[in-house]
Amino acid sequence: MLLAGLISGIFIYFIFQPAIANFILGFLIGLQSYLYISNFERIVKPLLSKRNFFLALITSTFAYALLIILAVFISLIIISEFRVMSVLKNFKEILLSDTMVYGLTFGLTLSFVFNSLSMFEMLLGKHFLFKLFTGKYHTPFEEERVFMFLDLKGSTTVAEKLGHREFLKMLNDFFYDVSIAVSATQGEIYKYVGDEAIITWKMKKVVGKPLPLNCFFMIKKIVEANRDNYLKGYGLVPEFKAGLHGGTVVTGEMGYVKKEIAFLGDVLNTTARIEALCNQLNKSILISDTLIKIMNVQDNYIIEPAGEKVLRGKQKAIAISSVSLD
Repeated sequence: MLLAGLISGIFIYFIFQPAIANFILGFLIGLQSYLYISNFERIVKPLLSKRNFFLALITSTFAYALLIILAVFISLIIISEFRVMSVLKNFKEILLSDTMVYGLTFGLTLSFVFNSLSMFEMLLGKHFLFKLFTGKYHTPFEEERVFMFLDLKGSTTVAEKLGHREFLKMLNDFFYDVSIAVSATQGEIYKYVGDEAIITWKMKKVVGKPLPLNCFFMIKKIVEANRDNYLKGYGLVPEFKAGLHGGTVVTGEMGYVKKEIAFLGDVLNTTARIEALCNQLNKSILISDTLIKIMNVQDNYIIEPAGEKVLRGKQKAIAISSVSLD
């Protein structure tokens, strides 16, 4: 976004007004546009993600236009050595000038493109379009990944209580809270399967860093912070459980009519089985001991060994533990 803003300034300089003063003006406009729009993306954009796709796209684009105009106005004040009244007097003329029209048109076009890509990324998954266009996953390859299977507790009972329409609304609110924690811990939401979210991290990101555990307990914190909203809207606060494991998977494109980037391997089956043990052992999170060693879990977590378990469909036992906050 910063690069795009600065390119806009240089674009205005070279194409329309090749003078050093206008280069500085364009640079200031680009820099401020980045600052305003990045804060808009951080604070307002997440709220728009819950709205109609087209409405959110148009709203964001017009908001960008207003922020760009604000950036132009403040930049003009700076260039004019803070002669505010002089700028105010001539602002209408400046607003209708060729430079302003060209810059705003270019900025709006750029904003619409970036907004569209950003919203498609939210719809399809993080970096999905980039990976698809570059053909990174066209040829399957092996990689090391960590997976979390996150599942709502008692979802059948909750769905019967709320009805399917309200249950879906609650799921969307819950998964929105989940997405905040996933982004904050550098994870990706691989897919949703009914009331379950499959979250993944590249193994190299979690070596020595308990990011998946941080994610789980951050979700708990966010849901608890929104307790009143859940109770008011649905009469309950969602409870959830999770299984964590990591290992080698095969990664590649899958499908033709509806493409997706798929992860295949025993590690996913094992993670699903670990998550299924949560009810049996009455734990909210279970994790393989091999992953605990990789993440180098620190003193702020309490590790409680659950012993070696032979998972359903497996022959070899795996050592697992439950985790809680210290």
